[in-house]
Amino acid sequence: MRTAGGARAGAALLGAAVLTVGLSAALAGPAAAADRSTGHFDVAAEIECDANGDVTDVHAHVHEHVGGAHLELPAGDWLAFTSGGSVGPAVGFAVEEGATCDLSEVEFSANALESSSTGSSLSASGLAGSFSASATAASGAVALSPGGHEDVAWTFAATGTYVITFDVSVDGVPWATSEELPLKSS
Repeated sequence: MRTAGGARAGAALLGAAVLTVGLSAALAGPAAAADRSTGHFDVAAEIECDANGDVTDVHAHVHEHVGGAHLELPAGDWLAFTSGGSVGPAVGFAVEEGATCDLSEVEFSANALESSSTGSSLSASGLAGSFSASATAASGAVALSPGGHEDVAWTFAATGTYVITFDVSVDGVPWATSEELPLKSS
């Protein structure tokens, strides 16, 4: 037969165990960075507008598609490709749905590679456009309609890391620069 004292002791022991596990997880810090060689990722533009349909703000971030949700790419993770870019995750561009703006085109223009990149140059192409980037120059863009999405084929000149950002324009007006897109080729 259980006694009230025994139940309280059991509850206290369970509470202590939960507290210990929670504290251990909190002190462990963030998960280690990972090379993500599978999955589906986008540089995505989230567009906000006013009641008249005029654009008021644009946020550009990198997210992963997981079970119908969009999750931010964890800091330190790399999107890893092999075979010069032909094998790796699906990586593209998207204009997030939901904005009630009166717009016709969202353009993602490549910037030169960030100084932390160890690779020499990259290029990408798809039906919505193409671009290339090196440490000193970039050209080209991907242009999407509202709610649009385009995965691109990536090509890397050499083994290394490639960190690139994109300037996001809405109907020809510059609005934002994306978060860094961390790519790795081996």
